[in-house]
Amino acid sequence: MMITPRRTKKAFTMVEVMIACVIMAMFLSVVYQLFIGGSKSAGRAQWIDSTTDQMRNAFTFLNREIKSSTYPTTLFTDTFFDPCDNPDKSVAEEFYMKILKVGEPIKPPSSGELKVMSWVVCEPERPPVPGKIVKNTLFLDYHKTSSKETLGQLRVKFEAFKFTTDKTSEYAKSGKLNLTPIAEESKSRILVNDVQFIEFSVAGNIPPEKPVDFFPISVKIRTLYPKDEKVFKENSTMATPQVGIDTF
Repeated sequence: MMITPRRTKKAFTMVEVMIACVIMAMFLSVVYQLFIGGSKSAGRAQWIDSTTDQMRNAFTFLNREIKSSTYPTTLFTDTFFDPCDNPDKSVAEEFYMKILKVGEPIKPPSSGELKVMSWVVCEPERPPVPGKIVKNTLFLDYHKTSSKETLGQLRVKFEAFKFTTDKTSEYAKSGKLNLTPIAEESKSRILVNDVQFIEFSVAGNIPPEKPVDFFPISVKIRTLYPKDEKVFKENSTMATPQVGIDTF
């Protein structure tokens, strides 16, 4: 009678198990690094796309608004009146474009808001039809703090009014406006996020010698990616307001 020998079951040794674990750990580590790297790249690309759109829209807005800034005017068919006609220069100065400072970066505050620019855009009064004036203010608000930098939001606030003037005070020449708020046109909106600084440059005297001295103003904005401070976007625009320029 032939006896068939039993087959013995082979088991993994401890060394083999440890080698398999090490190989698996290395594989998972590589996969994890690829996943994290891909996520970072996707986040960076998304930030760049979003910021590029924001800055393009912001500069389009600022360029248009700077060119549109004007003194309040009373317009007739044969003549007009505005603050530039007033021998008192301070009357026109009330409607100058104002900036916080010239030629150096303005960084966001550590909290709250910082007023960096203001200007007015006016539609002339044609008596008895009232004119319109929009008072615009540009703020740099605290937004967040990255590892090294405080980042802000660039925000614009609009305040719209109808205005009339008086014949006895030579209409808009006096600079005295009777204002009626237009509530539905007064608002605030964010232009750009993650702002590292904003900087203004003026190609002329600050303040101008005469209210009708109009000089180009340059606005530069630099943004920073909060998760990688080597990644940034920077751009600028230049336009000429139809009013004088001064500091606050």
